[in-house]
Amino acid sequence: MQRVGGVGEAQALRLDICRGFTGNFIVPEQQSGFGAQPNFSTLTPEPGEMRRMAYTSVARGADGVLFFRWRPAHFGAEIYWMGIIDHDDIPRRRYDEAKQFAGEITALKDKILGTHVRMDLGIAGSDFDNQEMHRSYPIGMPSPQDDATLLHRYCYRHNIACGFIHPEDDLSKLKALYVPHWLKWTDAWTTRIEAFAQAGGTVILGSRTGSRDVNNHVIRDTSPGKTLSALAGITVEEFGLLTPIGGDGLFEHVGRFGANTVRKKLPATSASRQYELKIGNAQVTAAHLYELLKVAPGTEVIGTWANRFAEGQAAMTSRKVGKGNVIYLGTYLSDALVEVLADQVLAPSGIVPLVADMPTGVEATIRESNDRRLLFILNTLGEPTDVPNIPKGRDLIGDAQVKTGGMKLPAYGCSIIELA
Repeated sequence: MQRVGGVGEAQALRLDICRGFTGNFIVPEQQSGFGAQPNFSTLTPEPGEMRRMAYTSVARGADGVLFFRWRPAHFGAEIYWMGIIDHDDIPRRRYDEAKQFAGEITALKDKILGTHVRMDLGIAGSDFDNQEMHRSYPIGMPSPQDDATLLHRYCYRHNIACGFIHPEDDLSKLKALYVPHWLKWTDAWTTRIEAFAQAGGTVILGSRTGSRDVNNHVIRDTSPGKTLSALAGITVEEFGLLTPIGGDGLFEHVGRFGANTVRKKLPATSASRQYELKIGNAQVTAAHLYELLKVAPGTEVIGTWANRFAEGQAAMTSRKVGKGNVIYLGTYLSDALVEVLADQVLAPSGIVPLVADMPTGVEATIRESNDRRLLFILNTLGEPTDVPNIPKGRDLIGDAQVKTGGMKLPAYGCSIIELA
């Protein structure tokens, strides 16, 4: 179970990952109470939170929700995995919330069914081969999903329409696509992302993308391979590992190989070798890996290494492709680097919050079709909050106290606005 910053963020991440594999989906086990087995337990939903979590599932692609479960078991491994009613079969607040949600969502089914989740920024995902290739030789590096989680978390906190998508899926509705260090790559995928860029999209390729073949063998061409090199206008001349931000340069798992056991954990020399990356007027410390890029004519250098032996060498490039751009980023993401990319790459690509200046803990998502747009505004916190800058439309639930240009949501309050 991955901790990514809070119950709202964790739920959103898992739902978006699921939708990347399936499109719209059903949730056969929607949480109703706290869950437990002998060696762990989950968070206990507060009043209103069970309903809010169910609406988050719908907002992020669920076309069906089934609460787990009717009542908890009286014996066995899940006697304290709670249900809609308790062990004594007496309906209480969870039953009331389930009943309320069922009535509301049934009334809205004709509005919701037939819509899909809006996605302005796509993160390449839903590829088992790339996840497993990383696991075969991780050398302490983040997996593609770990790297993608940093970008997803930023988008969640800023209410940017973001999700996971495979290069073989329809990319036409996206404004930008980020590829998080996919070791495996195919020429067919290059063709698809090139067409996306030609039509006006922005492609961001993470370092090491395309450096292995379908058999998990390192390619014999210069990375990132012939077709990606031609598309991005670069080749990778050198790469090396860097220490994670705040890290000590040591792998997490040590002491398994006899004589190689570390007796006393002291920082590795690499922990003192920090590499700085300059993009525009911003400078950040790089994490995990550096690449030195050889740039082809017609490709613009938009980021350089700022210190040590790599100073002045290309680290990030942009190449105009049709109406769009292909950007190559010769390092891994960090929270600080995501902030820079959001400002200097995503915003110019038209990727902005669905609702401006949303308070912390309030999430916004849009489900849409050709004839309607539904804006979900959900308060994931246990305190009431004011939400400004609400666009014009009709509130389909009625939790919110609507005022000019904004609304007030109660603790765990939910609003679905059919936009005008």
